[in-house]
Amino acid sequence: MTVEIFRAASESGELRPTDISLPDLYDHVMANGTAIIRGCFRPEQLGTLRDAVHAWGAQVPMHPPQTYVDENFHAFEAGISPRQKTPHVYHAFNFYRPLDLDENIRSPLLDVFNRLLEFQNALTSNQAGFVADPQGRKARPQIIHYPSGGGMFGRHTHPLEPQRIGLILGLSKRGQDFQSGSTHFESNGQAYGTEDSHDQGDLLLFRFDIPHWITAVDQGLKFDPQSQNGRWTAVLPYY
Repeated sequence: MTVEIFRAASESGELRPTDISLPDLYDHVMANGTAIIRGCFRPEQLGTLRDAVHAWGAQVPMHPPQTYVDENFHAFEAGISPRQKTPHVYHAFNFYRPLDLDENIRSPLLDVFNRLLEFQNALTSNQAGFVADPQGRKARPQIIHYPSGGGMFGRHTHPLEPQRIGLILGLSKRGQDFQSGSTHFESNGQAYGTEDSHDQGDLLLFRFDIPHWITAVDQGLKFDPQSQNGRWTAVLPYY
């Protein structure tokens, strides 16, 4: 099974595909499980964001694994998730209060996530913001680093509502920042990966309740979680 690929209208400004309407794109993802919008962001913009996040993580003390607080924090997650019961190895940078960040990271972060939020709301008809609504729901920017040498995330699922469609933006370049490892899905009875279709600047869309997992990144290389090497992605949970 292959993932349908659409082209972004531009690498800046309003994030929209050129060859499909948003209602048709929503229906396509809900029916088929996935889609990709290619070329949504400039590579240098994403490199700047990745560098800023890595530098922020080096300056801010790390929280313990499985921390759940409404703050800006980072934690290295490894082992078996007590909630999802899946193996995982990754560094999560959780920006649950992005408006409170210092300018040196707030600006590159929101330059990307403001576009993602506007697009996600337009696609799903949600009205998410970075500040909680009366029901306590809000969009929660997150950047995930899967280090070379075995960063991964086992097969898991999420509730469909209120997110409906998940976003995974590629922040790093295959063949340069990492060599192997990708997001895989199971939809309509078929399992498939995105190695050949999802790269830096591409936005991967998926129906939020289908099974998905991240295969090991650069398995066999030296594992160094302090290094920037590996696969970086940006996601935008809404709950």
